[in-house]
Amino acid sequence: MKYVGNSRPLHDAKAKVMGTQLYAGDEHLTNMCYGALVLSTIPHGYVKSVDASEALAMPGVIKVLTPFNTTQKHFSRYRFTAWLNCPEQETVFTDHVRFVGDRVALVIAESEEIAREASMKVKVEYEALPYALTSQECIEGKNKDMYPEGSVFSAANVEYGDPKAIRQEGLIPVTTHFHLSRQAHATMETHCAIGTYDEGTDMLTIYSPNQSCFGIRSVISDLFDRSYNKTRVVKTTMGGCFGSKQEWMTEPVAAAAALAVKRPVMIRFNRSEEFTSTISRSPMDSEITSYWTKDGKLQGIVMDNTLDAGAYLGNSLDYCGAMSKKLFRVYKYPYAKYTSRACTTNTPVSGAFCGWSCPELYTMLEHNINEAAHKLGMDEIDIRSLNAAPKDTIDLALESSLGNAHVTEELALGRERFRWDEKKAEDKKFNAENVRYKRGTSLACGGHLSGYYPRIADAGECTMRLNEDGSVIALMSLHDHGCGTVEAMRMIIADTLGLDEKLVTVTEADTSSTPWDIGCYSSRTTYVLGKTAYQTSCDLLDQILEAASELTGCKPESIHFRQNGVLTFDQYPQMKMTFGDVAKKSLSTLWRAISVDTKYKNNSNPSTTGTHFAHVEVDTYTGMTRVLDYLAVHDIGHAINREVCVAQVQGAVLMGGGAALYEKYSMRPDGKPTSSFKDYHLINAPEGVNADVVFIEEGSKDGAYGAKSIGEISHVPVAGAIVNAINDAMDADFEQIPINPDLIASYELKKEKQR
Repeated sequence: MKYVGNSRPLHDAKAKVMGTQLYAGDEHLTNMCYGALVLSTIPHGYVKSVDASEALAMPGVIKVLTPFNTTQKHFSRYRFTAWLNCPEQETVFTDHVRFVGDRVALVIAESEEIAREASMKVKVEYEALPYALTSQECIEGKNKDMYPEGSVFSAANVEYGDPKAIRQEGLIPVTTHFHLSRQAHATMETHCAIGTYDEGTDMLTIYSPNQSCFGIRSVISDLFDRSYNKTRVVKTTMGGCFGSKQEWMTEPVAAAAALAVKRPVMIRFNRSEEFTSTISRSPMDSEITSYWTKDGKLQGIVMDNTLDAGAYLGNSLDYCGAMSKKLFRVYKYPYAKYTSRACTTNTPVSGAFCGWSCPELYTMLEHNINEAAHKLGMDEIDIRSLNAAPKDTIDLALESSLGNAHVTEELALGRERFRWDEKKAEDKKFNAENVRYKRGTSLACGGHLSGYYPRIADAGECTMRLNEDGSVIALMSLHDHGCGTVEAMRMIIADTLGLDEKLVTVTEADTSSTPWDIGCYSSRTTYVLGKTAYQTSCDLLDQILEAASELTGCKPESIHFRQNGVLTFDQYPQMKMTFGDVAKKSLSTLWRAISVDTKYKNNSNPSTTGTHFAHVEVDTYTGMTRVLDYLAVHDIGHAINREVCVAQVQGAVLMGGGAALYEKYSMRPDGKPTSSFKDYHLINAPEGVNADVVFIEEGSKDGAYGAKSIGEISHVPVAGAIVNAINDAMDADFEQIPINPDLIASYELKKEKQR
């Protein structure tokens, strides 16, 4: 293949380098105005009044929207299909504020500067209510009047397999507790949406970087009682996502503003608003008990999880459920029980984060497995190898095959490439000779999905047209995050049709012109839409051959497809026709364009796994941790765009490393959250982990050219590997992230006092 399996720049890389690629925040539409939000300054209470008179008196201010002059119909920021059943607790602007940062009002003005200045002049009178800033405070009833149903919501409570498996005599239980702190997405591009309304055609259009244009269309249309054909949503260039742009915070506001002033209105968050008023990863507290035979066979897992949903449930009930569905992606064992609850606290809303509960699950689970290895006196690789799911194992939660799983191979390859046994011996010698610095080596495995099947019907659609010059346009509802989705589809189509990639154009989502699609979720794009693109290309090729047959009188089987869009004919050895020739003659002679519309239905969900190895050095005096060496081994099926896949993993290692070592989104006692990078610490470039990335490539049965997913799984094992390595270095049992310098220093101080 010319393209698939090799490395190509992203479809818009040149435009980005030249500065000509427009993001939503770069747009300047005719007669556009700007909105600035007025956000709650208290964590819980009622809005008694909104005085906007001083703001409205400012030159350039157009209108102020409040809960008292806009719809109070409820919606869910998380809903991504018209039929999804989820709690609808939120209004565009609310008179019952539930966290610092909740939306109270919007000032619309001729410029963003005027709008922001005027927003500070809006006076809001509140009636304060009791509030809870943690799940425990919520459970204690400190904010029991959050909702009519209360503030604690039962989530997934499920059992899989045979409970007798954990009742055998002689099993060894291992119980661990783990706390995950809230984490921000920290995307370079903040949230932005533009709403436009054409009163003449009654067309409302929303432009935004998002993961589900059709999901937004359904929410906006239902919220404002509009017909779906009169709401258009266009996906714009995205400057980073990691799950933060698959829920709707700016879009409903932009729609309300455009409908109110009947002009284009931009809503563009600053960094403070990005922290407080979008979504973050859920804080979680879990207890896991695993049950083991004396020789290290895992017999079952019992897990209880408490999730802090923040002020609105959003996706939290489904997030808990998703975690329960991913318990069997790596290991084979006969039983699992999972119980959970979501607590609505008076804090920023929790939501989707890269991996959709898998990084959280496997950080906690892999810590438990390491503790089991220590208790049983086993090597950490050996205990995992003994329990790794073999090929074609049936996932007890999804009741479908894991396909050609490769965890055992990942562990074996990593042991050799990472010099596991040698590093363990070297660390032991180093630690015996040093007081201040300690080194540790460990690992973590992780598993994820390749689509929604069988939980949700997962299908793709593509309309493809051959142009008169032999080029191809593929209409697809893609949602590229900036990581190469469009380019991957172009590579698949170009190789399947034997065309130069420059002759292939692939679209992103626009609800008025591209096929319906559920959106970019569950690592489904390359696996499901990639196969859709492949199948559509095959169908288009059939149409080309059929047209050529009609035009020449040759049987289709006697016409041969060559590279570079050329056909040859058995009956006429000297004759050649290009795709462009066929397209033109089909239009002029047969009076029909060559185009196809292909609907592909996915019916498999192979496991995609990764095993990460970390070698760390901890400065016990300062609490600082350095990652000395890192290896990521992934079962990818087949890499479509190789260097982009490697970069996906390397970026995920930075994100997971930040979660393990630094990133902590905190709340002050008055409910005010972290609101800038001054107080929220990311891994800086000099601290970046130089990850060695290795792919195991045995093509999947159904993916295009054997591809499985890589985007989310690349993030899943990272924090667990680093946590386990730090615990190995310090002979400790840290059961929370981040393990930041303060935590390490206080641990060492406690040890010193005990000595």
